[in-house]
Amino acid sequence: MPRFLFQPDPIDEYEFYPITIDIHLGIIKIPTEEILDDDAINNTESVIVGTDRKEVLNRIQTAFAREFQRYGKLKESDIRPMDYETKQAWTRIRKHIKNIEGIKG
Repeated sequence: MPRFLFQPDPIDEYEFYPITIDIHLGIIKIPTEEILDDDAINNTESVIVGTDRKEVLNRIQTAFAREFQRYGKLKESDIRPMDYETKQAWTRIRKHIKNIEGIKG
């Protein structure tokens, strides 16, 4: 599959590094454990199928924004020590933030 970089739109003045995705025949694969909902937190890849590439990219942006709102602005001190799922999601989403110093935590 051809590799592309998906550039998430800025959210609340935060900018993000591009995310590598694979696109082939309307199927987009995120090849590492990245951004889509933590319901499947142990997955090492996510696959999204849609009828239109724009529709699928919009779904990725929506999911990324949802994950950022849920975890990206948390302070590390707000995460309970035994809440491994939240800590993992928090770490994953924050590695994509370019201006991380703007977020305290």
